[in-house]
Amino acid sequence: MTAVCPGPAAGSLADIAARIGASGELVEAARLRARRPDNVLGLLLRDLSREEIAVMEDRGCRADDWSLVQVAKDFDPFRVRRTHLRGRCVLGRFSAEVEVLPGLRLASGIYDCTLADCQIGNDALLESVRFAAQVVVDREAVLADIGSITGRPDGAYGCGALIPIGPETGGREVPLWGELLLADAAQIAKERADAAGQGLIREAAARYRAAVAGPVTWVRRGARIRHTTRIDGCWIGAGAVVDDAAMLADCAILSSAEEPVRIEGGAEVVGSVLQAGVKVAGKAIVRGSCLCEHSGADAHATVEHSILGPNTRVQKGEITASLVGPHVGFHHQSLLIACLWPEGKGNIAYGAMVGSNHTGRAPDQECWPGEGAFFGLGCSIRYPADYSEAPYLTVSMGVTTLPQRVTFPFSLIAVPTEGLGADEGRVPRAYNELVPGWALFANAYGLVRTELKVRDRDRSKRQPTEPKVLRPAIMRQVRCAWERLRAVREPKAVYLDDDIPGIGRNVLRESARLKAIDVYGQALTRYALRLLLNEREGRLELPGSAEIAHELADLLLPGTGFAERMARLVAIEQVNAELVQASKAKDDERGAGIIPGYADAHVAAAADPVVQSAWERVRRTAERVAAVTG
Repeated sequence: MTAVCPGPAAGSLADIAARIGASGELVEAARLRARRPDNVLGLLLRDLSREEIAVMEDRGCRADDWSLVQVAKDFDPFRVRRTHLRGRCVLGRFSAEVEVLPGLRLASGIYDCTLADCQIGNDALLESVRFAAQVVVDREAVLADIGSITGRPDGAYGCGALIPIGPETGGREVPLWGELLLADAAQIAKERADAAGQGLIREAAARYRAAVAGPVTWVRRGARIRHTTRIDGCWIGAGAVVDDAAMLADCAILSSAEEPVRIEGGAEVVGSVLQAGVKVAGKAIVRGSCLCEHSGADAHATVEHSILGPNTRVQKGEITASLVGPHVGFHHQSLLIACLWPEGKGNIAYGAMVGSNHTGRAPDQECWPGEGAFFGLGCSIRYPADYSEAPYLTVSMGVTTLPQRVTFPFSLIAVPTEGLGADEGRVPRAYNELVPGWALFANAYGLVRTELKVRDRDRSKRQPTEPKVLRPAIMRQVRCAWERLRAVREPKAVYLDDDIPGIGRNVLRESARLKAIDVYGQALTRYALRLLLNEREGRLELPGSAEIAHELADLLLPGTGFAERMARLVAIEQVNAELVQASKAKDDERGAGIIPGYADAHVAAAADPVVQSAWERVRRTAERVAAVTG
């Protein structure tokens, strides 16, 4: 049985249930709508005068019943032309210009439209809206060249629907609500044994849906909707830009002026929640999903019944029934199905098929990638698969993995390049080779680059991502793996999962085991010494981290004093910087030997910003050590 390293305790499902609906713009708007359904914008209203009706009729306007039309105190009838009004309509004051496109401002008003039971705020612009019914348009919003925009009697803006994460046949469903956080969704998907907690979640989600449900489509202040065919039952937040969208239906677009949501280029969004800063474009399709802040879909991508974490953008490929964490690179025609991947920070290369769970039986299998997982070109991941305790795992190009669980961080899974000698008959032919700790010595450049990318590209304000790779949760897994490798009492040429738990359906060579012991030990030493330096500087933030640091340092560097340990830290940081530069220099050397003029078109290793960042860490560490050791 594979050893399991405990993780930090988290809040309960009951805690999550208590947060659902406690606040949020959908809930607040629903309360406002309930208080004054016929004037949700709070305008000072009056009836039209006979003279104003005559002016409007002279300019091509008509109404089934003018007595049902109310207007703002300073209403200008000359700003409404060729418009048909049905039912109870509210028209605001139109006196200013509004921005339609960057640098283009037009006079507010209502021109060439058909409105039924609509409420239009001050200084909004509606032009060529062929049919609008049960719509609230806030001040300074723009609707231009719209086919139809309508409310729906049973609408709840996509909220309350169940997203089938993992098994497509169900079992890990996550309810959808406007303020959903990735970590909460992951906890709901994972903790299925907590029946009471799951019941509370379902009840809270049902209350949320009932609270926000309403028959209107609401376009908030400053939103701009242009050249769009159909909008039905949507909440379109402040500052949102919808331009040339194919369809929006049953959606919550939680935009703000500071973090606008953009839906454009023939995109389609149905039954979904889009949080702040999201962009959906390039004929992408989003259905029954939640896109967390600053995530997105583009270039014909398809996202169905999934949750995308902050700063993850999908291009060209398909994601279905998956929870994908932050900062995942997904820029090619690839497949991700039935994955629970909350930590994210990984990459899906071209042609990767992380979704091979269709075996002729029900699609009821799943995959749990770990943080930083890299699925290489054309690889195929067979289900079920659990790599959650193997962060920064790399699956090499063209590899087909078997159903398995792997628990060795920073590892490589690749096709064996050398024979296994006398053990050939003991290892099934479909097995791959596992190299534990590979990324720490062979891809140190990639790890530093990951930290820099996350740090520089994280735009999430509500769910920021920790950029550090070597941090407590990861190092617990490293230590667990290191201890299992060291526990071998009778060395063999090759090992299987029965010999060392966590290898999965792969083979591990003795040389790789010895290398991994050294590499993991170096990583643990580096981590412990960093904590000791922080402790001496008074910058330790996590409770209990000082005890862990001293325990590891005493285990790995027995009999050494603080000054000697700090000198070792500087030396380790220098070795790591050398590894980072060497991995980039290897690419330079190989490229120059193959491509004419390679050096003229590529940044040399010494000038590469990632390499320079690694050397800058060495310099800063040396300065900090000098300051605390005198």
